Amino acid sequence: MRNRQTLAIGFAVVLAADMFARSTWAQAPTTADKINPPVANCNMTKDFVVISNPSDPAHQTFQSQPVTAALLKSGQPCHQVADNKSGLFGDNGLANLQHGFDFYSWLTFVALNSPADGKIIGKGLRPGGDAQTMWESLKNYRPLADVMLADGSKPTWGTRNVPPPCKKLDGPGKIVLQVGEASWNQPFKTGPLIDQDSNYALFDILMNKPMFDFIVQNGLYSKQGQERFDNDIIFPSGENPKGATPGKMGAVMVKVSWRILDAAKDKDLMSKFHTADALVFFPGPPATKAGPACVEKKLGLIGFHVGHKTLFAPQWVWTSFEHVNNVPTEADVAAGTLLDRYSFFDKNCKDCSRNVTPPDPWDPPTSLKFHSEHRSQVVRTKILPGPVVSEVQDLNRDFRAVLKGTVWENYELLTTQWPSDHASKTDCNGAPAPTYMANTTLETYSQGRVPLASSSCMSCHGNATTQHVPATPSDFTFILEKAQCENGKCGPPAAGKQSAKSNCGFAVTAPR
Repeated sequence: MRNRQTLAIGFAVVLAADMFARSTWAQAPTTADKINPPVANCNMTKDFVVISNPSDPAHQTFQSQPVTAALLKSGQPCHQVADNKSGLFGDNGLANLQHGFDFYSWLTFVALNSPADGKIIGKGLRPGGDAQTMWESLKNYRPLADVMLADGSKPTWGTRNVPPPCKKLDGPGKIVLQVGEASWNQPFKTGPLIDQDSNYALFDILMNKPMFDFIVQNGLYSKQGQERFDNDIIFPSGENPKGATPGKMGAVMVKVSWRILDAAKDKDLMSKFHTADALVFFPGPPATKAGPACVEKKLGLIGFHVGHKTLFAPQWVWTSFEHVNNVPTEADVAAGTLLDRYSFFDKNCKDCSRNVTPPDPWDPPTSLKFHSEHRSQVVRTKILPGPVVSEVQDLNRDFRAVLKGTVWENYELLTTQWPSDHASKTDCNGAPAPTYMANTTLETYSQGRVPLASSSCMSCHGNATTQHVPATPSDFTFILEKAQCENGKCGPPAAGKQSAKSNCGFAVTAPR
């Protein structure tokens, strides 16, 4: 345990001292329990412990919560637990909250990446103690392609959808990853990410059952269903238990990024990545230029992004992790302290342009090999305040130490973005803290500090809309824009009652 010194975090945001005592953003009546059912175990572990002085009971000090093996089986948080009045950083409420949210993010990462069979993380049977994770199990999460079906039909939670071209390749434990623009093109259509072996990086989006059930119950899985829906879209929130009232998990969505691994060439990497045996499905035109086709690939997890809607965070809480061997930082490059091997950086290429989009065409072939000699030369841009970087490094060191010897010691938290003023009258994105956050595998080309152009989870998702005409707010998720037409046919827009507004009430453009 270590004493923490008071620090100032340079966010350009205003924090109300009694943030968590304020009433939540105005919402519709509480979601029915059948959509957001009670949870038996909400992990409410705090990021600090209070040390009392026996000779002076009024005097208390705060120390970091010890990161021990017990935390590896403590469960998933239903809601952030953060103290805004006192803690590790004295009266610096913003710093205390940031550390609390980052601790919450590590607990979330450990819980979601624990084996689907209930074992402790790192105790699986694969190299490095790897195993199929909780979020990969179709009992817990469903990929986007299983929700927004091609024919706009109603999805069923218990149905595993294996496209016909993939059936002959299917087997136990295999995942299906459907190729579409969202699976290879980054936000703002900035282009694909190409690794040092000239393979495309692949992305997928998944959601938990409360989020799935909300979509299904309200008919939001098709374009026509969204046209017919004229109420506010408010996904269920995660809540901790209070008195006799049990906790609830609320809506959780996961976005992951993968790199392709070669079983022979990358044999030495298999114990350093969480891996999955995937059936990569190309549905064919208009979704993909190639296909219909299905190919088998071994995938290694390189990025892990979680959005969790919780009480007092109606703009959601945004957690982002990466593999430690993805890319170097600007400081690493300047100092020459580089690793021998990165997935998206070549230390021997002195003249390679950094963080630039690949040349056209971008659509991947079924080989998933890029068409030219271009390889992504990615460097992590410094966009986080220095104190946040230091605080997160401490947490990463502690959690990676307790995960030592497993594949999971190779992953690190970037930080957590959260609403520092969730009920702001001037910024309904909640005054994001930190202001900017970028995962180099998911927001490669939008790293920076340029308002409305650089990566910020909450500011970006604040513009998310439905396919209702006129467009309506979709509660900080772009998932609803992926809905298809029922039976492949879309009629004229219904006479909608809603106004064209974003989640912030501003005029919006068409969905990206």
